[in-house]
Amino acid sequence: MDLHGGCACGRNVFVVEIPETSDQQARIFFDNSSSSRRHLASPFTAWLHVPFAWFHSTTFAFFPDETHRSIRRTFVSPFETTLRRQFCGYCGTQLSQWREDARDDSIQITLGSIFEEDLEQLEQGGVLRFDGAESDSDDPERMEIEAARRFAPVVGTRHRGASWYESLVRDTPLGQVRRQKGGHMSHDGSVEVEWEVVEVSAGGDDVEDDGEATPGKRKIGEVEEPEDHEMRS
Repeated sequence: MDLHGGCACGRNVFVVEIPETSDQQARIFFDNSSSSRRHLASPFTAWLHVPFAWFHSTTFAFFPDETHRSIRRTFVSPFETTLRRQFCGYCGTQLSQWREDARDDSIQITLGSIFEEDLEQLEQGGVLRFDGAESDSDDPERMEIEAARRFAPVVGTRHRGASWYESLVRDTPLGQVRRQKGGHMSHDGSVEVEWEVVEVSAGGDDVEDDGEATPGKRKIGEVEEPEDHEMRS
């Protein structure tokens, strides 16, 4: 099975070729270490851990003055000199990281840089299943989830949300996820607009789905005009 991905601007693209049978495994883990939080500006990051031999990438220049080195940039922290972090030099998408002193010849790829259709394949194959079990790793700030060796193909859908994330936060203090979709087409059929709203409630109560506005929200026509008051000195 092949997993495709890339950066937001399209200059960086990659493919992960996962063999049907192999002695090695793909792994998905969360990293909420302080180093990861600083570099990626996120409370935690989901990574796909695969052997280097499965990973293939290339770059595409959009203008004549763009080079491979300017498109794919590498950052090395002075506090972690063996860790290589790669990102797009134009849109800034975080792509991958690896350690030169790692015991296994592997690379870690951000799940967010993998295309949505291929993430659905991982979900259908049982890789993106989160049961909340913590890893027995020596590092308390890491949680690893072992992946299966084989993955079942799935037909891509128009679902635009990260369903694996929704399954992660479901029935947790992060709240429940509510999604609403809609659309509109012009009379001549030349313009079509689609919209989607995702709402995460902070509390544990179920979010009503009857379409009614909450008490704290009022339409423009329902807003009462304030009374004028005379200012006296």
